[in-house]
Amino acid sequence: MYKIGSIILLFLIILMYSWTPLMQGKAIGYFLAIGYPMLIIIFGYKDFRKYYKALKEISYDKENLYVHEKNYEIQIPYHQIKDVEIISLGGLYKFHLYHTDQFGKEVICKPSIWYPLNYKKIDKELNRIRAMIRKAHHNYKEQIGIDKSLASFN
Repeated sequence: MYKIGSIILLFLIILMYSWTPLMQGKAIGYFLAIGYPMLIIIFGYKDFRKYYKALKEISYDKENLYVHEKNYEIQIPYHQIKDVEIISLGGLYKFHLYHTDQFGKEVICKPSIWYPLNYKKIDKELNRIRAMIRKAHHNYKEQIGIDKSLASFN
């Protein structure tokens, strides 16, 4: 939904920018109405495609993060996630992974299209995910014996 919504929003911004000169009936208005959107499409297509391809749809439960691709779903245990950080004011989040997966060492997602308006709800969910990641790290370290301290030799 975010991908389609942002394309529509970009189109509306371009339309609003070129509408005023077009309504004045000047030649520059016609150029802006046709030329400006064409320049945006020509020069911005690769960047937009790269940006949209990087965005993933995610879901989670108590033990795993699920990354949805077109025809399949990838399950990532929480102990394989380094950390989660916000990378934009629009609410893009990046999950850093310990190991390279099919999509690289990071997963970028946008939990909500309405993020600036519902930031409390989304931040609460992501804090819950962060807590589950910390707990999974602790349990994993206990399981493999890293957190066990050595007996003192006094």
